[in-house]
Amino acid sequence: MAGQVFLLLLFALAAAVAGVVAAVGWRRRRTAPAVGTLSLVSAAIAAWSAAEGLILLTGDPGTALLLAVVKYVGVGAAMAGFLYLSKAVADRGWRLPRRALPLLSIEPALVTAAIVTNPRHHLFFLSMDWAVSPEMRIPEFGPLFWAHTGYSYLLFGIGAVRLVRAWARGPRAQRPLYGLLLLSVAPSTLGNVVGLLALVRTADLTPVGFCVTAVVVYWLLVHRALPELVPVARDRVFDMIGDAVVTIDASSRILDLNSVAEDVLHRLRPGTPDRVIGLSLRELLGEVFTPADDGESDLVFTDGTGRRLDLNVRTTPLYDRRGERAGWAMVARDVTALNRQRHELERANSRLRRQQDELEQANARLRDQLHTIELLRADLAEQAARDALTGLHNRRHLMDVLHREAATADGDGGNGRDGGNGGRLSLALLDIDHFKQVNDRYGHRVGDDVLVRFAQLLSGGVRRDDTVARYGGEEFVVVFPGTDEAQARSRVEALLEQVAADPVHSGGHTLRVTFSAGVAALSPGQSPDDLLQAADGALYAAKRGGRNRVETAGPGPEPAGTATGTAA
Repeated sequence: MAGQVFLLLLFALAAAVAGVVAAVGWRRRRTAPAVGTLSLVSAAIAAWSAAEGLILLTGDPGTALLLAVVKYVGVGAAMAGFLYLSKAVADRGWRLPRRALPLLSIEPALVTAAIVTNPRHHLFFLSMDWAVSPEMRIPEFGPLFWAHTGYSYLLFGIGAVRLVRAWARGPRAQRPLYGLLLLSVAPSTLGNVVGLLALVRTADLTPVGFCVTAVVVYWLLVHRALPELVPVARDRVFDMIGDAVVTIDASSRILDLNSVAEDVLHRLRPGTPDRVIGLSLRELLGEVFTPADDGESDLVFTDGTGRRLDLNVRTTPLYDRRGERAGWAMVARDVTALNRQRHELERANSRLRRQQDELEQANARLRDQLHTIELLRADLAEQAARDALTGLHNRRHLMDVLHREAATADGDGGNGRDGGNGGRLSLALLDIDHFKQVNDRYGHRVGDDVLVRFAQLLSGGVRRDDTVARYGGEEFVVVFPGTDEAQARSRVEALLEQVAADPVHSGGHTLRVTFSAGVAALSPGQSPDDLLQAADGALYAAKRGGRNRVETAGPGPEPAGTATGTAA
């Protein structure tokens, strides 16, 4: 009797502890998938323990049969929960698939049906004597029970094998966790062995062992795994990073990576297994991706479809507590599109520079052409203003100069360029003496040579500001800006001596050339035509006085009716 009370207390304690673990774990289920799965496992263990304890109290076969349904459904749920718990612990990014619950509910439904209908076929329990015998609460099992047990052991075994593989292949820092999880199933395994061997005939101690396992696993998950293995918030942030993030150990084996890194690895190596943790990054990507020291590098790959992939890789060494290098953290950013845009921009800039060079060359050619055209235009304008024979300015240019200089002289207000009084503009009209006789005696060619030489002597004997023009035939005009009549006469007399002293040699003849000149100064109210008329009057007076001389017009306008020009 004392033993039965002890078992009742033991099962009640196991049910209470498992219930507390289930409640606390459920409240923290959002922390990590493993904690939520453990909460469901603990709830199944609590139901299993409670049913086992109540079976000890009942003596009614019907009630015992219903409690057996709760017990074995709890057994199946606990085994399935352990399977998915091992999956959640080994892979922190794992989530329970939606189709898993309907599949897992099939076996408990079959077990429920087999136990409820057992009085008809006795395939789950060979007899119901255990339900009414306080001395023996361990029934004799039929083939359906052993099928259920085999199914439960299969689930349990798959979960244990997964933990063993995680311990063997997982990151070195997490292996102690996997080892302790494997050791935590020892109490439940021991209790199940005791129950199967019927070493305790009055009760199955397996749920008590599983209760101990649940407590140990919860402690491991909270105090060992959560800070470093299964934080969902960290997973979400880790996977939200747009760059590929990988941590590897000193032997280049992958310890952890985000979803972007997984996509990059599967893109570069299409045959890579779905689970890449534990694989060698050097073997996957070759020596080119072997990390060296802390730094940054640009790497170029070709993916499985032959497309180029440019990665900017930043590497940071990781050190353990002893200061020794334990691995590397690597962040790789896909810069393929950025490099393509940069190359396209460089090509566009290169094209633009070539176009700019071509445009500058075209502009330079255009400037040269415009300069040539301007020179041609200026040359044409100069030619249009020049006498074809002598090269002196022609009569039209002379009139332009006279009008301009007359306006300047009027604007000076009587103060000429040299600071004297008067209009400060004088003009001399020159006529070669007896030029008609030269043409008649020696011919027009000699006459032309006389005109050319005479023009050269005039141009060489005046100032730069003075203007020499051929007025017509053998008549020439010299404009003296800023010069009064007396100064102009003096300069013309100097020209007279210079011309007389320099004979012209042409056609085997030597000709002494003289000229007559009339000088006039601009008076107030006079126009350029009036000035020319005054000079012409003075020229007429010089010819009348015997030629080879200079006469001045004097003040005031010339009397009307004076003839312009004389015969040679």
